[in-house]
Amino acid sequence: MSQPTLAILLTLAAAFLYTLGYALAKILSDTLDPVQITFLRSALVLAGWGLWLTRAADPVGSLRRLVAPPRAMDQRLAAAMLIFSTTLAVLGYSLVPVTEASALGFTAPIILVVLGALVLHERVSPRRWVAVAFGFAGMLVVVRPGGELFTWAAAVPVASALTYALYQVMTRRIRGVADEWDATLQGALAGVVLLGPAMAWLWRAPGAAETALIVLYAAVQTAALLCIAGAVRRAEVSGLAPWHYSRIVFALGLDALLFARMPGPWAIAGCALIAAGGLVLAWPRR
Repeated sequence: MSQPTLAILLTLAAAFLYTLGYALAKILSDTLDPVQITFLRSALVLAGWGLWLTRAADPVGSLRRLVAPPRAMDQRLAAAMLIFSTTLAVLGYSLVPVTEASALGFTAPIILVVLGALVLHERVSPRRWVAVAFGFAGMLVVVRPGGELFTWAAAVPVASALTYALYQVMTRRIRGVADEWDATLQGALAGVVLLGPAMAWLWRAPGAAETALIVLYAAVQTAALLCIAGAVRRAEVSGLAPWHYSRIVFALGLDALLFARMPGPWAIAGCALIAAGGLVLAWPRR
């Protein structure tokens, strides 16, 4: 299997896992604050890594790599962007239905193409710009002036998309010194350090059901993070951007399965435009 094909498959897997994870977070947000949800996910990832460390061949070297990683400033900035994005995404999904929140999150591929061209100096083909234009139009249809989502809450998923795009660009810039596990662990460490102080005010002891959901959410989100980190190391972020649109299909299914909700006609129309963006890129070249 070629590296670009593997990158696309990893992106599709990440799209499904992220959507499932944020749907679980939406359920959790009924009783827990989004900041606490992100903090607990980060703490669980570090705890799991700590258990693995007791059996590692070189625990001292692994610990040193976490505490003093190569290009430490770049890795920590990327980790901070990831934590901000995750916290905003959990908040956004608590305020907006799953399908619409996912559609608003599709500003991330748009931003990725622009940042890929401006920051990473990637060559963006006309086909990619057309695909992005379809996705952007679909997003505007979902959040149309006068619609029920035309409120401040719609800005939260968009802000999450912006920080997530910055995270992916930063991850690609440090791909020579940091792998998927480095990105995952640095993000978990940043989550504990940055969000830990807020727990003095926001902490609420989770019950048994909430604890089980938190563990599942942490596992799903960590798997998604590993997939996307692996994808951006194998292909240009602007080339992968339209494949993120597959999340809309997963969002529609999870909205119906977990929340017994079917989006309205405007949301469906916007999703169709977003899907068309992905098809433009996937259509075989002559």
